[in-house]
Amino acid sequence: MKISPDVFMLEITRGKFMYQDRACYSMVYAVREPDGITLIDTGFPGFAYGILEELRTLGQHRLPLKQILLTHADLDHMGNAAWLQEKTGCPVWISMKEKVYVTGERSRLPEKQQMCRDCGLQIPRLQFYPPDRRIGEFEILDTPGHSAGHVCILYHGILFGGDLFSITDGTLQGANPQWSEDMETARRSLESLKPYKFTMLCPAHGLPDRRRDYL
Repeated sequence: MKISPDVFMLEITRGKFMYQDRACYSMVYAVREPDGITLIDTGFPGFAYGILEELRTLGQHRLPLKQILLTHADLDHMGNAAWLQEKTGCPVWISMKEKVYVTGERSRLPEKQQMCRDCGLQIPRLQFYPPDRRIGEFEILDTPGHSAGHVCILYHGILFGGDLFSITDGTLQGANPQWSEDMETARRSLESLKPYKFTMLCPAHGLPDRRRDYL
């Protein structure tokens, strides 16, 4: 799905990931630049090969996977990062505050933790977003609440929201309380986005939509 001339939602990630007889999905986005493609999140495990094939088509079989920017360290966002890094050598970026989930210093919510164990989440080699919160043309916005180090990513008027919000039939909903650690902090994080200039919202759950009065 083309969002702008060089920003895409990957079609492969429309596919359902089955967990305990429940169908799940998590959207992955790609940004094509002259020197390569940046991936925003990587979805549930099992889609890595399809992601790479779709990226090769978007890059006309000449642009490399330049980097992966993660909104946070949950299974449905980090799920294919290690495999993609192994195949391409690309760096994987994440907030330093998400490191505690990776090292085990802090546990995810119990259901998340169980999913990571059941699905064998593989951890890539991680780099941490710099203090100026910029990676090239990408601006990293700290939006904790869903997890301790959750971020949104702003690129040329397009906001990649991770799990801070979802969109269903043109209706925006805040972070899902079943999967979020601190709903009050998540609510404040959503409010903090209002001053930023963007015209499109790209959630992990739901389809991209133009900015409306709700944010």
